[in-house]
This record gives sequence, structure tokens and C-alpha cells, in this order.
Amino acid sequence: MYIPGWGDDDDRDSRRSLSPAQRWELYKRAKGKCENPKCHRKNRKIEFEYMEVGHKLAWSRRGRTTLANSVCLCHDCNKKQGTLSWAAFMKKEGVKDTKTAIKEHLQGMTLGQLKLLAKKHNVKVSGYIEEGGLFTPDRRIAPSKSKYVNKLSKVLTPQKVRLVPKEAPKPAKKKRRTRSRDTWSLF
Repeated sequence: MYIPGWGDDDDRDSRRSLSPAQRWELYKRAKGKCENPKCHRKNRKIEFEYMEVGHKLAWSRRGRTTLANSVCLCHDCNKKQGTLSWAAFMKKEGVKDTKTAIKEHLQGMTLGQLKLLAKKHNVKVSGYIEEGGLFTPDRRIAPSKSKYVNKLSKVLTPQKVRLVPKEAPKPAKKKRRTRSRDTWSLF
């Protein structure tokens, strides 16, 4: 007996591959090259007939058959990817995700630099209010460094992160004038 919504293949796309028009669109988007940055072919063109369509999320794992979920690959890279997700395949190939690289770069910055960067790119980062007790007032807690990193990593591109503003220089402390020992030694 068939019950709608039950079974393994209900959520899966009925077709596993792109239409010829979509394949051509994918080929043009990739400029006729394998989209794996670590491909052994090193930017050599793939003939359209030999291009293979890889899924960012495998069809067997309920990945959609759309241009947004597809990548242009050579035969070797498509075989290496198998049913791995695109993110897992890139990690296996040793390619860093841009978001991860941005977060790592932002983690190395000081809180002052992060504040200036947030101000420059109009990113609002807010803290929270900690409720006081019976005899203590509520108090405002400033946003943490990790909150700045998370908010900024959603907005910034690698090019914008490289243009990190320097922290505003802190004013130098005034030196107190003291009398030298020589003036007191006269007495």
C-alpha cells in the first residue's frame, strides 16, 4: 500500500542529471575548466563532451539536480569526489573554505581592530543585558570578540579582510617631571 510522504525516494529529484541546456550553462560558468582548484589538469580546458557534472550535495544524499548544486568537473575529480559533499571534498583536497579562512584571519585581530572593521562596514554587533538580582541593578555586557568575528565573517570577503584598518594610536602618557639628583646634591 502506498502512503504519501513515506519511503526512500519521495524527496529525491526524479532526474539525476542536468538538461543539455543546463550543462552548457554550467560549462560556460566554469569557463570550460574543472572547478576543483587542486585538479591535476591545472587550468586546462575540458571539452564539453568530456565534462562531468558533480553535485555539491550528492543526488544519492538527497541533493537537488540544479545549477546551484552542480559543479563542472573532469572525470578524475568527479571519481575522487564520489558521494562526498563539495565542502568535504574540498577539505580532503586541502582547499580551505573561504569563510573558515576569513574567521581564522579575524581571530588573529585585536578587539579594537574588529570594532573599527565593524564600524567601517556598518556591521552592528550588540551585547546583552544581564538581569540583576533583588539588590543589584541590571547591567549591560559588551559584545565578545567571537561575536564580532561571527558577524563580520558573514559580511566580509577575503579582499576586504586584507584591508584591515590599523588601531587608532593610543595617546602617549605624559611623563612627570622630576628633579634630577644633581639639583638636590647641592645642599
